[in-house]
Amino acid sequence: MCGQSLPTVRHRAYCSKQCRTKFYNQKNYKRQQQRAADKRAEYAPGKIRCLECGKWFYQVCTHVWYKHKMAGREYRRLHGLDVKRGLLPDFLRELKAGHVFANGTVKNLKAGKKNWFKKGQKGVGVYQRSEQTMARLKKLNKFNKHNKYAETRVSNRIR
Repeated sequence: MCGQSLPTVRHRAYCSKQCRTKFYNQKNYKRQQQRAADKRAEYAPGKIRCLECGKWFYQVCTHVWYKHKMAGREYRRLHGLDVKRGLLPDFLRELKAGHVFANGTVKNLKAGKKNWFKKGQKGVGVYQRSEQTMARLKKLNKFNKHNKYAETRVSNRIR
């Protein structure tokens, strides 16, 4: 492997542990990588299935970007998913939300208040919405009709 002469001991075929490990790693590297990739793509509770290849991931759009060379927004539009909402399991969404509050990034929302949607504003919402978005909006609309305090709670959450 390294060019050194082999020792005279009969049972050793390598000059040192370092060369043996190096050769073994080169020989089995691709197999180990493939095994690890297959394990990561197996089903587990909370994972989301990639609609391109059928494998399971926690962050599907990251997988789609690296493996299928497609942007997350394009992937969601192509498959009729909510374009403006990321594909994450609930526990990961909550974890990331916790980080936003912990590091103070949530303050950026208050800084952008001047750009928020105002009721009756023209030119907003003219894009084509996905089936997933329409179902979510219908469900939200039904909930808000029956709950007169829903609007107050939403505005309090932003403050």
